[in-house]
Amino acid sequence: MAPGREKGDGGAALPPVHEAWLPREHSLYRPRHGKQLLALVCAAVFFGFPLLSTTLGVRPPELENRPLTDLPAVSEGWGLLTGLQQWASDNLPYRDQAIAAEDGLSRGLFGEAPSLGGRGGTVGVGPGSGPAPAPGGRPSISENDRAPDGYPRVIEGKDGWLYYGLDVAAKCVPNQTLDEVVGNVNRLRKAVEESGRKFVLTVVPDKTTAMPENLPDQFAGRECAEQGDRAFWQRATRDLGILDLRPAIDVERARTDRQLWFPQDSHWTFSGGLLLTRALANEIVPGVDRSWKTTLGPQWTGDADLPKLLFKKSENRAMQYGLAPDGDRDRTNRDDADFNETLRFSSDPVRGTVNNEVAMLADSFTIFACPYLSATFTDLSITHLETLRKDPETVANTLTNSDTVVIEVVERHLLPGLSPITDPGTIDVIAEAMADKPLNR
Repeated sequence: MAPGREKGDGGAALPPVHEAWLPREHSLYRPRHGKQLLALVCAAVFFGFPLLSTTLGVRPPELENRPLTDLPAVSEGWGLLTGLQQWASDNLPYRDQAIAAEDGLSRGLFGEAPSLGGRGGTVGVGPGSGPAPAPGGRPSISENDRAPDGYPRVIEGKDGWLYYGLDVAAKCVPNQTLDEVVGNVNRLRKAVEESGRKFVLTVVPDKTTAMPENLPDQFAGRECAEQGDRAFWQRATRDLGILDLRPAIDVERARTDRQLWFPQDSHWTFSGGLLLTRALANEIVPGVDRSWKTTLGPQWTGDADLPKLLFKKSENRAMQYGLAPDGDRDRTNRDDADFNETLRFSSDPVRGTVNNEVAMLADSFTIFACPYLSATFTDLSITHLETLRKDPETVANTLTNSDTVVIEVVERHLLPGLSPITDPGTIDVIAEAMADKPLNR
């Protein structure tokens, strides 16, 4: 840069300007290089096009499983500069067409999907590391819930099936050892049971575990994932005393043609939610489902989550069901559940209902069970596990207002120690609350 007080021919002080803006006859004049000019033009296009399109009301589609980045505010200080790049990238016109072109070119020339990048992340236990509910209770993959480097975000299987990369990576790069996971969860169980309450832990198997037939023959992490999977389920059934859903899943798949997992989503369907409801009810009150009657309900559609991680779109379709616990009146509640807050369901007891005071900690898989849990459990609260991570004291107090504590957690979060129920500090909070408010029997 030119000195700020350099004198010109007339003796007046020149303002501080770039060397390229000085008069050509000035001794400090330096022309701007062509590469610098090109960079300025590219920067103007990169940031100017999104700003112009936003001004005109043109909004590009959401291609990832997250909202588009908003334009940073001036009040954010340095955040304005650090956030501009992601905002411009998200709002670049024709971004979806460019990504589609790159995808087609890569598959046509090299026979493989392109590495499209996107905002990364690692397998962690901090806030946001688990699937968080989207507005309206719709399950989605958290922005930070990503596989580490070397593992695909999405595994492209056979017949158009997609699998979540974290299902594999979490088993290959765990945060805790299996011994630590088992020890932490059993300490939680002990705290609940010593307070006089019943404790039920159930684990939803990963899609790669329950529906492996459509996985590709080879993919990164296959061997270590298979080894981790076998070791986990052996310890989970032997040392954790879980309510194992896998036998019921196998029976359901052999008995009917009901689709238990969405082909292009990380979650299971309402059939899986109904299966979970039946298993939990029978675990708390054996044989309670003998009077249950299920009927076919309306078809449900919603956005699939895994294609969004590939910058694509696809739709889930699944059949819903009606459930009459007494065999007569359908008590299914199909209202959208806002999982951002604790859900509470209460109803009058009838034949076939579970009348215990149940407090449940769960993840997004339980969203597909809510219509049937609300029909069969007469006193039930459901809190998302991420809420436990953020506010363990409040959630612990919620758990003490029950005689039965139920935890539903997906395999990919429990196995590697990502779930807050494996965090020693969180367990300390729950254990203290249970000890302070034991159940009077």
